[in-house]
Amino acid sequence: MADNPASRLPATAAVAHAPPVTSLHPVDRAMESPLLQLEVDALLSETSPLPEEVAVFEGVVERLKQALLQLKSGQVGPEQAEAYLDSLGLSGMGSFPFHPPTGVTITGSSAQQSLAKPNLVIDVAVTIPKACFYEKDHLDCKYHGKRALWLTIVAGHLKKHAVFKQQEWLLLNNDARKPALLLKPLLNSGSSATFSIRLIPTITQDTFPLAKHTPHRGNLRPATAAARSATAAAAVPASGVKGQKKRKRADADADADQAFIQGKCDVTVEPRAAVRLPTPHYNTSILADMMVDDHQQALQSAIDAIPKLCETLVLLKVWMRKHDPSNLADGFGGFLVSMFAVHLVQQNRLNHAMSHVQLLRTILHGLADPRTFSQGLFMQWGESQGSRAATAPSQQAMRKAFEVVFVDGSGWCNLAAHVSRSALKQLQGCAKRSVSLLDRAAAGQHTFDPLFLTKQSPLTTYDYLFHVSIPQPQAAQLQTQDVPRWVQAEKKLLGIVKQALGPRAVLVRVHQRRHSMSSPKKVGITPPGNTILVGVQVDPAAALQIRDMGPPADDVQAAAKFRQFWGDKAELRRFQDGNIAEAVVWECGPAERHSVVDRIVTYALGRHLPAGSAVSRHADCLDSVLQSKHAEANAQIQASRQLDAAVDRLSKQIRGLTNLTLKVVSTQPLSSTSRHTAPFYPLPHPLAGGGPAGTGRIPRCLEATELMLQLEGSGKWADDPEAFRKMKAALGVQLAQVLETSFGLDAEASEDYVDVLTDGFAIRLFLFSNRDEVMAARADKESNQPSVSKVLSQRAQHHGLVSGLTGQNAAFSMAARLAVRWVAAHMMAGTHLPVEAVELIMTAAFLPASAAVPPPGSPLAGFVRFLHLLSQHPWGDRPLVVDTSAELTPAQHKDIDRRFDAAKAKGQLRGFTICTPTDLGGSAWGQSSMSAGMRQRLVKLAGRSLQVLQVYLPAQCSEPLSATLMH
Repeated sequence: MADNPASRLPATAAVAHAPPVTSLHPVDRAMESPLLQLEVDALLSETSPLPEEVAVFEGVVERLKQALLQLKSGQVGPEQAEAYLDSLGLSGMGSFPFHPPTGVTITGSSAQQSLAKPNLVIDVAVTIPKACFYEKDHLDCKYHGKRALWLTIVAGHLKKHAVFKQQEWLLLNNDARKPALLLKPLLNSGSSATFSIRLIPTITQDTFPLAKHTPHRGNLRPATAAARSATAAAAVPASGVKGQKKRKRADADADADQAFIQGKCDVTVEPRAAVRLPTPHYNTSILADMMVDDHQQALQSAIDAIPKLCETLVLLKVWMRKHDPSNLADGFGGFLVSMFAVHLVQQNRLNHAMSHVQLLRTILHGLADPRTFSQGLFMQWGESQGSRAATAPSQQAMRKAFEVVFVDGSGWCNLAAHVSRSALKQLQGCAKRSVSLLDRAAAGQHTFDPLFLTKQSPLTTYDYLFHVSIPQPQAAQLQTQDVPRWVQAEKKLLGIVKQALGPRAVLVRVHQRRHSMSSPKKVGITPPGNTILVGVQVDPAAALQIRDMGPPADDVQAAAKFRQFWGDKAELRRFQDGNIAEAVVWECGPAERHSVVDRIVTYALGRHLPAGSAVSRHADCLDSVLQSKHAEANAQIQASRQLDAAVDRLSKQIRGLTNLTLKVVSTQPLSSTSRHTAPFYPLPHPLAGGGPAGTGRIPRCLEATELMLQLEGSGKWADDPEAFRKMKAALGVQLAQVLETSFGLDAEASEDYVDVLTDGFAIRLFLFSNRDEVMAARADKESNQPSVSKVLSQRAQHHGLVSGLTGQNAAFSMAARLAVRWVAAHMMAGTHLPVEAVELIMTAAFLPASAAVPPPGSPLAGFVRFLHLLSQHPWGDRPLVVDTSAELTPAQHKDIDRRFDAAKAKGQLRGFTICTPTDLGGSAWGQSSMSAGMRQRLVKLAGRSLQVLQVYLPAQCSEPLSATLMH
């Protein structure tokens, strides 16, 4: 590259590149993970085509080239693509001067041997001769009509060849104006290669003037003034008074163009009806066909400079396939990511000394940096590519015309014209978390699976999903609109949801509907369906707020906009700090707080969408499985609060006792009811001093809530384990007697615990001293079963680990309740899989560094992540490590792997191996009486349940989901 790359840019395109990536020190850490390097090498060998397959590809493409060169020139009528031309408003199009392609070249990933299995698609660019077009064919979709007609003739010719008979039509980037032909070659039965060829028409750069395709230029005629303007242009002479007016209008248009190029006008201002509206997306669709050769040359130059970049692009494509929820049309594709890598090469941020993992991390780090695309990204090319006769648009003009700006080195074509801000934000978040996973690989953690093997879907990506049905637009009107009506409706929907949720939403993504084209001659463009999928990722700390504070009352204009949006829901309120402001309050009970996001979105869309629209929400679809029969909706919440109050009251009473031999210094809850993860809470019983909890029914039995009492230290404990147990039992008897005499409680002591009935609940007390751990170690040497003291210590540590996460994320509690309920419904709870093991798996699903998606923000999302982790984790080959505080060292991670491999070699693996910082062997909870066969059955059940959810939520089945999922 030259010393001053900015000198090669057009004069009006000031250099405003993304700030350099300065924090690249973690790249060196990736070198410290040889295991990740080996896994990446194995992935490359699996996904890259074999040499014999490449030979087959090249042979078929050569046959395709020979077939295309056999085409003959001639005049062709529009009836070959009649239906498609009608969709573009070109039903009156005349004959077409057809000429064979001037070039047939492999482009994209195929040219650099960076194809990635299993979807092997070879892009072949076929250049349409300039003689096929007239000077003004760039106006009013004429170019696109001729482009489709030319491709239709080529498709008919290829059908005569047996190899290329199987054909499909597709739309590039979901753009109805740009069809492409997908060929599925029919090879000999002896060939194992399976691939497709995508035939993409292109044109040379001198076909149309670049100056006619600036973002401000309007190349589509408005429907209301099309006929009138055409008539006026033909009738008005170029001289006289009318001719002078015409020339003045032309001069005014030229001044407007120059003003927009210089960034001095706003494209959002509506001009008069007779003036063409700016069509930046339409213009870019033509520019993209003109710049294919330049893009290919830039990509090839980057790979020549860094040969390892070719394999790194394969890794990037595999990564994107796993983390793009639905391969949406408004997202980053493999081409855009490849061009971003080219940009990093030009900026000297990549070099040939880097390994594949280092190259990958640097590219992901650049994508994750929010500064990269904040002001747009503008590439730099050499003199042979960057020199243009016309002045390129300014950066400000590009930023005004597009949501995301990523301009190629020519300064004309925005490669990211189809990308939405939501798609970019989601990609940046995913890249940031993937960089964190790569860095954690240096600490000995296994991060290869979540990076390259775990497939994400909308169900596992978003916290809330909405299926919105809206009426279909009357017609596509591609000939008059820069952006189709259905895309405009999706953008309106996005704006409503974002405004309604406000700070609750971290990301709102509207999944663009896809339209198709089956036959240009008979069907044309098939409009998309009327159902739109909306995905929302929320901030768990703000998602459950039931009050939205608006502008102050004295801001009349802002208050009026607030009331206009919320309607009757808006009200004027006085807050505790004395402020009087507009507000919206969402009334819902404690058991319904998790559905407040659903209520907000449903209300806002119902108010602002047109008549006939419908919204389907799913956050509360499993609430019924956590409700007792004949109980009120909030009965479980009331029982939980009453139980917490009873435990707190008893704890204070016990800590205040002074007539015990050893004083109780602290209390520690042990039960899942105390950490709010039990599917059902014990209801207060009248015989235990309580009343009915809103059910009107008396429970048949009482489930004891367990509480550990920490005794003060003493040096008078017996050294014999059996004598030690008897002394603790005596202290338990004394505690029961003191509780009866001091507080009148019904208490009964046994050898291991003390049962107390208070406030309608049964609370079981376990005594724990400073000698318990020592005695537990001695008892374990004499018996294969863990002692009561050791189990108490493990349960206390587990309670602290899980309850901390319960306080951090409000969705964790209900998600864990759903998971325990699901395991119990499949007859696997209790001795087979303890509730603690289920909670640990759920904790792993909620850890922010456990996957390339953010932690769940809703109970349903948490339950889905639980099923996904349970069904996808390789339990037979790798332990599940739950490290909530990131306190495990690389040596400890290696120790965990060593212990797991040793147990596997001895055949001692039975259930789920779940390791924590206090249980490196993973034997505390997962290794119960569950066999390997039972584990496999539960894993398959999790996969089946996940499939049920993926089918049920979009389809809105009439049968209750709880009946399908929990039985």
